[in-house]
Amino acid sequence: MLDFRALLTTGWAAATAVRCPGGHPAEEPVTTAAIVLVRRGVFVRHVDGRATLADVTTGYLQRPGETQRISHPAGGDVCTSLTVPPDLADRFAGSGPVHVPPRADLIHRRLLVSPPADRPDLLAELLAALLPRSRALRRAHPVVESVRELLHTDPSADLSALAASAGWSPWHLSRSFHQVTGCTLSTYRRRLRVRAAVDELTAGDRAGLAVIAARTGFADQAHMTRAIRAETGSPPAALRRLLTRSPGNRAGAGRSGQEV
Repeated sequence: MLDFRALLTTGWAAATAVRCPGGHPAEEPVTTAAIVLVRRGVFVRHVDGRATLADVTTGYLQRPGETQRISHPAGGDVCTSLTVPPDLADRFAGSGPVHVPPRADLIHRRLLVSPPADRPDLLAELLAALLPRSRALRRAHPVVESVRELLHTDPSADLSALAASAGWSPWHLSRSFHQVTGCTLSTYRRRLRVRAAVDELTAGDRAGLAVIAARTGFADQAHMTRAIRAETGSPPAALRRLLTRSPGNRAGAGRSGQEV
C-alpha cells in the first residue's frame, strides 16, 4: 500500500511525499498533472509502450489522460509528487525526463523538512530550478536507461562492463549517456552515491559519517566529505543540521497524490 504525507496545498500547486513498498502494481490512470521526484530508490514507469527510469537524478512529468504502470527493479521508493497547473506542465512537456541538478535536489530535501510557512516559497524555488533550459537534451534511450538501471544494481560496474552490457563501444556509450542525461557516467555515479549519503544523514539511526561513507560506496569519510561538498556546497555535518527531519502524519494515497 502506498503511503503519503501532504506537504502543502496552495491555490496553484501542491506537494505530497509518497512512499511505495515496491512490487509491480497494476496500471493506474493519471488524473492530475504533476512533476514526480525520487528521493530514495529507483523505479521504471511504463506509459504508451515506453519505459523510462526514475531515480534521484531524473524525475518525470505525468499528465491527465495517461495510463501508467510502475515496476521496481531494486525494492521500493520514496518520492515527492508536485501537482502543477496546466500552463506550467506545458513548460515541462516535450523536453523528456525532468533532470534534477544538485541545487534542485537540495531544495527538494529542504521542502520535506521545512516549517509549513516556508514551503510555498521553496516549492516555487524548486520548480524554477527544475524548468528545462533552452538547450534540450536528447530523449531517453532504451540502452541508456538500461545502463542507468544497471548502475543501481551494480554500482561498481566500470565503463567496459557497462558498454559490454549495452552492446556499444565505450566511446559511444560515454557520448550517448552524456547527450541523454546531461552528465558523464562518472558524474552520474558520483551523484547516486552523494544523494544516497545525504539521505542517510537524516536517517533515524543517526549513523556516524564513516559508517555512512562505507554504506554508500565511498573510499572513506574524507572522500565522501569532498564529494558532498563539491555537489552541494556544504559539508555533511552542515547538511545533517539543515535537513533534520520533522515528524509528519501519513495516510493512504496514489502515487500522484490522490487518496485511495
